Amino acid sequence: MTLHVIAVYHNTESRFLPYEPGHALTQVISYWRRLPASAKPERTASWIYGLFNVDLDQLETCRETLSGEADFLIACTYRLLRLRSMSTGDVIAITANDRTTWLACEFGGWRRIDPPNNITGELFTAGTVRQHLRRDRRA
Repeated sequence: MTLHVIAVYHNTESRFLPYEPGHALTQVISYWRRLPASAKPERTASWIYGLFNVDLDQLETCRETLSGEADFLIACTYRLLRLRSMSTGDVIAITANDRTTWLACEFGGWRRIDPPNNITGELFTAGTVRQHLRRDRRA
């Protein structure tokens, strides 16, 4: 098993249209997960896309499986942070063994892209969670 760091970026310029170089991306969440060393980035991205789009009731029925509880909890966290569903134009970065693969969500799958240059947002930390919680209290 290899540690994979999965970072999700929402495209703030072109929702529902394919990512283009230069589009503004904001990192909204990151997730550390041990996966087989042979895990393909596109398959990992599809799995994350599913977690952040599927109804939580479906994930709840799988909680007793090997990765079911972790899947349910990260999907709950994503929703508790009131993040929108992932869509075409969003980007996922998957890092394993010091190598990062950047993937743009397309209408029918994933397209490998060069590292984007217009990125904002922060790593998902306790501090960023506190910022979300403070923002919710003010709303």
